[in-house]
Amino acid sequence: MSELPDIYETRQARAILEALQAGDVERARKLEDHLLAEAADGPEERETLRDQLRASMLFRAQIDASSSGDEATAAMFQEILTQTCSEKVIRTTIASALLHTGLAGGELPAENHDFLTRHLDENGVSAELKELAAGIRRVP
Repeated sequence: MSELPDIYETRQARAILEALQAGDVERARKLEDHLLAEAADGPEERETLRDQLRASMLFRAQIDASSSGDEATAAMFQEILTQTCSEKVIRTTIASALLHTGLAGGELPAENHDFLTRHLDENGVSAELKELAAGIRRVP
């Protein structure tokens, strides 16, 4: 994986992840506030963005830990993810990861392909996005 630039946003993202790894959800929330202060038009949008940011970071950390064989850390990230993010955002994060994986590899296992297709159908995404997903081969 390429190294991210050392800029405010990446430093904040690293700090949020470190706070979550330490179990300091309050510190992570304060850091999120700083990062999202300029990004949202109002409190409702800020909370939506906060949920999406947290879910993406935790999901990525969970996958990275699992890929490196650290199942205890992966389980910890999964627990934080399910406790701090809405089910809808978690499903959307998983669908996004599956779409990315499917587009990169050209195929997805049937269970994952079905989840992705169902999620796209249930959430009224654009025809272009559905067309991209339709190009991913479903394998048994």
